[in-house]
Amino acid sequence: MTETGIIAKIGILPGPLQAGIWMSISAVTYVVSIAIGRYIAPDIEVFQIAFLRNAFAVLFMMPWLMKVGIGAMRTNQIGRHILRGFMSSANVTLLFAAVALIPIADMSAINFLQPVIGAAIAGLVLGEVVSRARWIAIIAGFAGALIMIRPGFAEFNIGIAFALGSGVAGALVSIMIKTLVRTDPPDTIAAWLFVTQTLILLIPTIIVWKNPTLEQWILFAVIGFMSVILQRTYNRGIQAADVSVAMPFNFTRLIWAALLGWIVFAEFPDIWTWVGGTVIFAASVWLTRQGQQKQ
Repeated sequence: MTETGIIAKIGILPGPLQAGIWMSISAVTYVVSIAIGRYIAPDIEVFQIAFLRNAFAVLFMMPWLMKVGIGAMRTNQIGRHILRGFMSSANVTLLFAAVALIPIADMSAINFLQPVIGAAIAGLVLGEVVSRARWIAIIAGFAGALIMIRPGFAEFNIGIAFALGSGVAGALVSIMIKTLVRTDPPDTIAAWLFVTQTLILLIPTIIVWKNPTLEQWILFAVIGFMSVILQRTYNRGIQAADVSVAMPFNFTRLIWAALLGWIVFAEFPDIWTWVGGTVIFAASVWLTRQGQQKQ
């Protein structure tokens, strides 16, 4: 069955079921991607991992580009796409730097902070009006992070700092996407993302380049493919149903990360990761839902 046929078959299902399918696929592809990144990281620098991930993503998007034509990348917001490319490059580079040092379940849980950080930036930096309820959710989200990190009680891991930095960059990207989606379709935005990231990461990759093994080339291709699937399924999941319906399926990231981390890396999240991750996720769902209602 072709990709179009699969999308069409899922498209006739009820909205909540569509959202559940797309978001679950998105969650699995995210976890597999960061797990592969963790596996490769001891041998390959994170700049090269991020570069090859995007280079292969561009290759996997070529059939779409050839089908619709180069005109599909036409945009009036080239500057914003380039700036988003820099922010996204920082996001993905810090993400792979983090998963090289901390369990993938911890990274998945901290990643849920992005809507929380984005709401805080919107209120404190951009001057957006943030209600009292949203500020409570923001504080709850950061409290969840403190539960996970336990400053003063657990040994500090620089990987946590990388994960938080990735969250900040990801939040800035999300804010920029709000302006891009007003004029550009999702596939155009995704194509610009992978192209700009590939070009931005090219120079640092040349500096640290190490010839991958055949196994590593295959794994880089898998990461690139997963990244394309992740982008497209996540957007479809959000479009298929209300955020309050779609986002809980995204929480399966933590479950898949715990399972894969246990099977592949013999690591399992402690109770603080589950508690903190749940608090962060609940705050993120609340903020995302409130943002949708505001629109």
